[in-house]
Amino acid sequence: MTWETIRNLVRDEWLILSLLLFWSLAGLSVICERVYSLWNVLPKSEAFKNKVLAALEGGDLAKATALCETAAVPLATIYERALHIYKTNPVKTAEAVASQRAAVALTFKRYLWALGTVGSSAPFVGLFGTVVGILKAFQSMSVAGTGGFKVVSQGIAAALVATAAGLLVAIYAVIAYNYFVSKVNGLAMQYKLYCEELLFALGAPKKPLVGAIGPTGVSVGAETTSAPSSSK
Repeated sequence: MTWETIRNLVRDEWLILSLLLFWSLAGLSVICERVYSLWNVLPKSEAFKNKVLAALEGGDLAKATALCETAAVPLATIYERALHIYKTNPVKTAEAVASQRAAVALTFKRYLWALGTVGSSAPFVGLFGTVVGILKAFQSMSVAGTGGFKVVSQGIAAALVATAAGLLVAIYAVIAYNYFVSKVNGLAMQYKLYCEELLFALGAPKKPLVGAIGPTGVSVGAETTSAPSSSK
């Protein structure tokens, strides 16, 4: 294919190729953003979880809370919410963990709808270019008044280029979409296990947690003084 032929194809199908270029850039942008956001999330979350659980097993609720406030992993928002509710209303801790975990799982899926849209719509954009190219080929035949390969070749070539471009964009977008969906599902399941470990640690710590509200409404670990007994 010569450069002149390519220029003619771009000139004839500039609208379709521009749409496919936009689709391609949008898909690449989502892929880069998701790779950056999800890169190393699981190892960092596991390291953070181990530190928090170690603090809870040692009875240091304040240290666990401080770790949640300073950590830069999505799991920290779940743990911070759980510890905040645990201090005031321990019975609602599991419910708070479940709702916050669902919110974090939604952030993992951010912009994936756009990637799925690119993968599903790009072939149809290419197909539209194919139809336009064929229509131009028949129009050339009607203007020339004769048939033959030379008359319709340019329109058919433009149509095939648009189809190929649409399929190319769709292939990498669908592959990336399926990969990210699988990764997000794996992260969500792992986060569920991390949350269950936190609830277990809060329910059965090795030492009493200082600062939590007990069943009687008294802060656990608070110092109490008893009145001196009178001697007869």
